[in-house]
This record gives sequence, structure tokens and C-alpha cells, in this order.
Amino acid sequence: MEALASAGLAKPPTTQPELQRQLAKLDACVGEAEPVVELKPFLRGAVDTGANRLPRFQLNRVLRGAWCDPEFDELGVAALERADVDQRRSSDQAVIDGYLAYFPTGRSIMPMLAEAASRAAVRHDWAWRERGARWDLFDPQMGPEKVARDFVARDADGMSLLMRETGLGANLAASGFGQATFAETCKATSELQPAEAVGPQRSILRMFDTETQAGQLELVVRALLEPWVSTKPEPEHRKAISEFLLDQVGDPRLQRTRWDRIVRSLSESIGEERAREVTQVFKRWLTEVAMREFFRAIAKTTDRPDQWKQREAFWIAYLDEGLVTDAWPALGSRAKYQIDSLIRQSGERPEYGQIQGGPSQSSSIIMQIGDLRISEWSDNGSCRFWSDTDPAAPKLYAKVYDGGKLRTTSGRSDFEYESHVPASPGWEGKFAGIIHRRTSIAHPRFGRGRGRNWNDRW
Repeated sequence: MEALASAGLAKPPTTQPELQRQLAKLDACVGEAEPVVELKPFLRGAVDTGANRLPRFQLNRVLRGAWCDPEFDELGVAALERADVDQRRSSDQAVIDGYLAYFPTGRSIMPMLAEAASRAAVRHDWAWRERGARWDLFDPQMGPEKVARDFVARDADGMSLLMRETGLGANLAASGFGQATFAETCKATSELQPAEAVGPQRSILRMFDTETQAGQLELVVRALLEPWVSTKPEPEHRKAISEFLLDQVGDPRLQRTRWDRIVRSLSESIGEERAREVTQVFKRWLTEVAMREFFRAIAKTTDRPDQWKQREAFWIAYLDEGLVTDAWPALGSRAKYQIDSLIRQSGERPEYGQIQGGPSQSSSIIMQIGDLRISEWSDNGSCRFWSDTDPAAPKLYAKVYDGGKLRTTSGRSDFEYESHVPASPGWEGKFAGIIHRRTSIAHPRFGRGRGRNWNDRW
């Protein structure tokens, strides 16, 4: 714009000064902090020289960087006093840059730095004066929260514009104030209603910086999951959140230690019960995906689609009512390649165990309903039911299963296997009866199922 103004725009006395005045108000956004390894030697030299004897460019470097370490607070105070006396625009910009870049909350220097930045912002006719008034940028308690409230009210394009308007730049993670704003944005998003949360969640996914915001990951988890405690997002949005969480935190069924840390961290602000409720949302999604995709993939590969349709309808009814708390596929060595491919075509990222031994084309879905562990099979094999306290019950989330043990027919008081023979009143009623007698959980359609016969173990 300056090049155009000097080369081709009209330059009457009333036009050109106004153009320059408006250009001056389009201040650059806060830049990234200088690398500390290069900054600290300079600052130690500046201490020896003294703030009042530094040339302007070195004084401005001090004003930007002295807040990197409490070691240089005294030098920074002297530099602020000189900036107040000089009232030079470049130094005032440096004060604001230092405040936003480091945003040293919790340190004794913060009130003095914030007040100095506030004075610097109103000394000139530039964007910082308006920014400070609109968002309380120079109030450390209010600024990040006010910017965050504007963030969650805008769509993706509006948020990008807002980041420029506030002077925080394209990457919130580049400054301390930006990171504080990102944290407040996560908190505000977590409190939104589901329909209102989708836009801010998409923006959070886009803004997250893996290297600098890893310490804020628990806030991101809360923002992405808490609005969905009582409902479900649209599939594509759920896939985007799931992809992010799998990459950044891992599968909660497999990386339990990492998710336990998330729960502990969130418990400090929202309590342990709520923290577990929030993180359970993701596990619930993964359980649902595991079951639905398993049944969908088998339906495309079985030579008995009529038989499989019955099984799918029976078990998915439990899932739809939230009664299946865990589900884990165990795939035969030959079946896994085809099933894995079918699941990935849907955009999901499958996790499963592999069965060693037995028919290579057979697969199983291992489920938990109440305190009952169930292994349903893709072929004509009988369904197995164990008490989950039975040491011989198949473990959830194992990578390898012994086909012989998974298909066991060893009779014990806490184990039963039943075939899908459609005898009156049908296998569905028989299975529903077993599950109800063992767990007191009724099937959504078949209720308590068939009454117990003389030869039923349960």
C-alpha cells in the first residue's frame, strides 16, 4: 500500500496525510519472542551498560525481551522508566510486544509491565489504543477472556480476521497472551451447547500448535468433548475430533496412562467425577465405532447376510441404548486384511486384536454389558458368555487372542455358550434372558428374554 501510494495514488495535501495516518494505524501483529539462547547474553551485557545508556535499537530489544526471565526484571524496570520519559513510538511498540509475547502472569513484574503497556498504547493514534479499549488487552485478568468470548462467537473466517484485529497474529501459540487466550477459548467452548460448539471446536483444531501448546492439551480435550456428554456430533465432525485426539493423546483403551493424566489435570478445575464423564465421551465414540464398523464389514463379507442381519440388529439395540460399555474386534488372520480395508474406507481408524489358531476367516466382537463379557462370532460358532471376573474370560483390548481359548466350550459355573439356533421362542429371547439374569439389564426389544430352563446355567 505504501508503494502504491508513493508511485501512483493522487497526492493532494488533504489526501496523502490521511492515507499515511490510516496506514500508520495498521500496526504489525505481535511477533514471536526472540530465542532465549541468543537473548540472555545480550541482556546480561545490557545490565552492565545500563538501560539509560543503550542506543535506541538495543533499548527496544530490552523492552521486548527482558521479561524472559526474572533475572532481568530490574533491567526491564529501568528500561520502562526510560520509555515513559522518551515516549518514542518504537519503544512503546517494544513495550507492548514484550507484554504480549511473554505475558508473565504469576510474576511480581506483571502489574508494572501491564501498566506500562497500557500507557504506551494510548500515547499514539494507532491500533493499539483501540485494541486496548475494546478487549482490555492490558488488563491481564480480563484481556484473554474478552478476546476468547469474541473468538467463540465467530466462524472460522471471522476468527482469522479477529486474530489480526487484536494484533495477536496468525498463530496464538506464538505469544504468551495468545496462549492464555487459547486456554480461555477452550474453557468457553467447553461450556457451549452442542450446536454452538461445532464452529469453535473446528477453530481450536485448526489453531492448535503441537510444539508450544502441549501443556494445554487437557483444556483442548475438555473443549472438544464436554459439549457432547449427553449427545453426539455429526459423523464427520466426530471423525475430525477423533483423529485429533488419537494423534495427540492416543486411544484411551490402549494409552490409559496418558488419559489418566488428562483426568487428573481436569479434576483440579472441574472435579474428578466430571473429568471422567468428559473423557468417557471419547471412549464411548470408539466403542460405538468398533461395533458398528465390525458388523458393517462382516455384512459385506459373509455368505449368510440374512443370519448376520439378525445378529447385528440384536446387539446394536444394546449399543443404541448405551448398554455396551466396551467393544473390541478380534479378527481372524485372513479376515483382518479385508475387514481392516473396509473400515478404513469409511474414514475410521480401526484398532483390533488378531486371532491366532482356528479358522482364519472367522472373527469375533468382544463386548462388555454390565459385568458380562461376551464373544460373538462372525460365522456359525456359538456365542460365549463369561463373568468378567473369570480369569479365563477374554481380556479387552488385547492385540493377540488364542483362537482355541476364545472359542472354548469348557463348562464352568460362570461360563456359558449358546448357539444361534432359531428355536422357539428364538435365540434372541434366549440370549436376552441370559444377559438379564446375569446383569439385570433388559434388551430394548426382547426385554427380560426367555425364562430359565432346567438345563440353563444362568
